[in-house]
Amino acid sequence: MGAAHAGILARRSTMSGVSTSGTDHQHRAASLRSKWGWFLALGMTLVSAGVLAVALPAVSTFAASVVLGIVLALAGAVKMLQSLQVKEWSGFIWQELTGAVELVGGILIYFNPLKGALAITLVIALVFLVQGILQVALAVQVRKQAGWQWFGVSGLVALVASATLALKLPYTSIYTPGTIAGISLLVAGGAYIAIALTMRRAGS
Repeated sequence: MGAAHAGILARRSTMSGVSTSGTDHQHRAASLRSKWGWFLALGMTLVSAGVLAVALPAVSTFAASVVLGIVLALAGAVKMLQSLQVKEWSGFIWQELTGAVELVGGILIYFNPLKGALAITLVIALVFLVQGILQVALAVQVRKQAGWQWFGVSGLVALVASATLALKLPYTSIYTPGTIAGISLLVAGGAYIAIALTMRRAGS
């Protein structure tokens, strides 16, 4: 009887643990869905940064690199701050790393505008290369979440932007490093907005 009673208690304990774990997971998911506004705010910030980068006047590479550096640094800082508000998200670490790359890359671009157009272009290309890789890794990490494909698309666009910059194609008043970087930021912003709206629908 003692062994049978112990077995029953063990099974109850196991079942209780599974139930508690499931409840905890549901609680985290509900908490994350309630924070969809943070993802929307980040998406709008990135879109705004992208618009600013695209709209940079191609008066000089110096002016463009300075403003682009500021835009990237601010976007990275906002991304890192936003990720701290959603620590329960499975993509938290990857987003934090992406924000750090943008922040450091933006600072490097801002403080080194006098080393020539080619050097600055290659720095921008490197920043978007690392950002693209991390964004794709983020998509893989959150692939169980609806809308994760948007992060994959954003990462691929960043990689294409990096390759385009590295090819050193001839620039015009319309086609500039700022334009390419801005398009990548626009797509990234759109990805976060799409995820935010998906979370909102799931929570309604």
